[in-house]
Amino acid sequence: LVGGEPVVRMLDERICGAMGIEPKMSEPSQGQYYEVTQEFKPHTDYFEPYELERNSTPTLGQRTWTFMLYLNDVEEGGETAFVSVGLSIPPKTGMAVIWNNLKRDGTPNYDTLHHGTPVKRGYKAIITKWFRRPR
Repeated sequence: LVGGEPVVRMLDERICGAMGIEPKMSEPSQGQYYEVTQEFKPHTDYFEPYELERNSTPTLGQRTWTFMLYLNDVEEGGETAFVSVGLSIPPKTGMAVIWNNLKRDGTPNYDTLHHGTPVKRGYKAIITKWFRRPR
């Protein structure tokens, strides 16, 4: 998403406000679009130790929270499935799915392993925003 557009700025402000986290501790919002058969294989959003240095900035470190917003109802498929805990959340227009990528002690939370399951009918559109720890 282009951060200079008023609608994107408003969206970012609303997401940050809902999370109670300063915008400077977030990455730019991203839009994703999936057509029939497309998916996002199981993954985590935190950075593995070998990825952290490459993905850090002078002010932003490890990812903490993920805020994902469904933009449409998917006719079939497209669920966000948290593989390790057996939870699957179907896309519903306007529903936000929020999770903490770290445990209380600050270590990566492998239970956040999630899969954007294949879209079977229709399409899936989402906006994702990640938040970070200070570096």
